[in-house]
Amino acid sequence: MFEFRFSSFLKALLLLACIIGGCDHLAKLDKLKVELAELKSQADTARETADLRRQEWTEIKTAKDKLDQLEARMTEVIRQRDLLDTKERKLTSEIKYMADSMKVAVDNTRTFAIGTVIPELRLPGRSALHNAKIFKINDDSVSFLHEDGVANLNVKAEEIPTEFIKKYDLGTDSTISRLQHLVSEMRKSPLEK
Repeated sequence: MFEFRFSSFLKALLLLACIIGGCDHLAKLDKLKVELAELKSQADTARETADLRRQEWTEIKTAKDKLDQLEARMTEVIRQRDLLDTKERKLTSEIKYMADSMKVAVDNTRTFAIGTVIPELRLPGRSALHNAKIFKINDDSVSFLHEDGVANLNVKAEEIPTEFIKKYDLGTDSTISRLQHLVSEMRKSPLEK
């Protein structure tokens, strides 16, 4: 009977060991399920974070591409501005040279005209001057010595014939005046214009 009791005791002990082992196994299984749930939660969080990072990376790449395009456009604008600055300096130089050359040419023409005798100079609204000799030419007047004395004719008063105004570039609307005005405008800074 001892055998029977021992075997029942063994069976009970074995059963108890199985129950304890099963409970331990179930506890470990529950613990692993909790850890698995946490890992799934962490994986979901990591996946969401990775998706957000991918989206941010895409936005950063798009912004970088736009910045690169803007930089390329800016480089082209700067190149064109530099080209225009060069052309403007060249044009300004040419206009200044032309104004100076024109001034010299007009001054030479006026200088060579001094002493010229005009047998009969018809004047608008006045009697003609006989044997009128040019002795002085200014920007807005011409002075003559003639048979009856001296005549100082003014452009503003419309006393000088049109051919003299054109030939000697007289008056405020003269080529020299317009070129000098253009040169002075070009000297002003862009903020002053």
